[in-house]
Amino acid sequence: MRWPAVLGRGREPRLRLVAIASRATRLVWRAAPREFFWSVVFELLGAVALAMTLLFGRDVVVRLTAASGDFGISDVLPAVIGLGVALIVSGVAQVLVAEKRVLIGEKTVRETQDEIIQIATSVRYERFESQTFNDLLERANTRASQSAFQIVSDLLGLVNVVATSMAVVLVLVGSVPAVLPALALVAIPFAIAARATALLAFQVSYDLTPHDRLRSYLYGALVGKPAAKEVRVFAIARPLHDRWRELAGERLTKLSVLARRRTLYNGAAAIAVAALVATVVIVLVDAAAADRISLADAAIAIVALQQLSARIRRATSTTGSLRSSALYLNDFDTFRAARGEGIPPLAPAALEPAELCVDGVSFRYPGTDPMVLHDVSLTIAPGEIVALVGVSGSGKTTLANLVAGLYEPTSGQIRYGGRDITEIDQAVYRRSLAVVFQDFVRYEVSARENIAMSDRSRLDDLDGVADAARRAGIAPALERLAGGYETRLSRGYEGGADLSVGQWQRVAVARAFFRDAPLLVLDEPAAALDVRAEQELFDRLTELVQDRSVLMISHRFSSVRLAHRILVMSDGHITESGTHQELLERDGLYADLFAMQAKGYLPVTD
Repeated sequence: MRWPAVLGRGREPRLRLVAIASRATRLVWRAAPREFFWSVVFELLGAVALAMTLLFGRDVVVRLTAASGDFGISDVLPAVIGLGVALIVSGVAQVLVAEKRVLIGEKTVRETQDEIIQIATSVRYERFESQTFNDLLERANTRASQSAFQIVSDLLGLVNVVATSMAVVLVLVGSVPAVLPALALVAIPFAIAARATALLAFQVSYDLTPHDRLRSYLYGALVGKPAAKEVRVFAIARPLHDRWRELAGERLTKLSVLARRRTLYNGAAAIAVAALVATVVIVLVDAAAADRISLADAAIAIVALQQLSARIRRATSTTGSLRSSALYLNDFDTFRAARGEGIPPLAPAALEPAELCVDGVSFRYPGTDPMVLHDVSLTIAPGEIVALVGVSGSGKTTLANLVAGLYEPTSGQIRYGGRDITEIDQAVYRRSLAVVFQDFVRYEVSARENIAMSDRSRLDDLDGVADAARRAGIAPALERLAGGYETRLSRGYEGGADLSVGQWQRVAVARAFFRDAPLLVLDEPAAALDVRAEQELFDRLTELVQDRSVLMISHRFSSVRLAHRILVMSDGHITESGTHQELLERDGLYADLFAMQAKGYLPVTD
């Protein structure tokens, strides 16, 4: 069998039960110590109750078989009462354990998901463009939490199995100790089957991860709102649905093969165990018939045999489940290795305004060969607006992402205030940065929170929010909403409202304005705005700059002409630099692009 690399250099891992249980116990104890403690107590109480049930049951049989002609209910009443109390305690213990398991499971899942959030939000942005990381993240999302919940059940199940098995063994030691060696053999077939099926299940899940990610994406596109308009207008629901069904079919095929192999292993184990138990029962019946053991001992031994064999089967199944969970936890450890320093905090203060210097930067995306940027250099002084223009794919957004610290240059440096930004505390540098991305986020929270999201420490600063909204030109629209700035910006919630694309873009710009940061990066901040709104935005931008350094990307030359300097990018190089007028006089690429755009506003002539 081909084993995933996570299992240990292509070989099946050596997973020891004690180590697995210890590791899982630490996880559950960290998540829900009080509930786990009382669950163990109730499991032990249930085990004692089982032992008492067997002993009182044996006592009832002994009294019945030894009764004389004047036998009465009083002869067995004490044993019956004891049996009833034991059954009540056993039942109540099971109910309490079940309730505790629900809480433990929820807390363990919360603990696991909390860790996933911390890892996913602390890794470098570039990791999200790696299939290996995305597969690890998918398995962490879909299986680590499930495995954590399963571990809870498995651990408590093991406690129950061990405790109740010991109780049954103690009963058998006092009645028919000769059957114990045979019972030990019951575990062997179950253990072999559990081990094999656990490894198979993990292998199938590991292989299906990339398919499952695509299947989940297609499902979201078909049932969610973001793609709903295009799905309908372009009539692509059927081809996307067909592709989803194909992937779902492939998944079902693999799971069917897994189910058949599980059935084969577990069926063979069940047949072997059934034959062994039947043999032991025949031996017990024969011994009772020959008066080598009492009828009561034979009866209680058969009941104990049934109880113990069921628990041995449960134990081996549980250890197999723990083994499978441990495989996912091993995989989760690989995901953990990507952890940064935890969720980055918002630094209390930004850096002082300073010069931004991009010095000889070249860049290729991780896992790819071609360079996207080639020896790019530029500087932006405090209070200066520098615009980047060029055709799509020339490298403008990539450079903006590098300045934002989302990627590290393949070569060269980006310095702020003379220091390489990789040597500056990332929380401090990001606190000094405000960005409007092309694919800005529409948070389904209130309008106030949408704007204040850039500085959560000022979440209740309504005056600041209103001022940022005014500067971005979105204040009138937000104030007209039913709940004003407290209106949730999503029609998917009662009392919520949605905005137009242009209005959403202004909210994103307001979010950047709200943050008091000395470095502002604007990537197509007016792409969805009309001409008048765009002009108003950039008029306000020039007022806002003061001592801020601004890097602005735009395809609209009516906007960039307001910049102090304009840089023209082509195929990852900066090919021209100057003011609007200087670049027009140079009659290069900028002049050509400007003329092409201006031509659309001129009257048509022969």
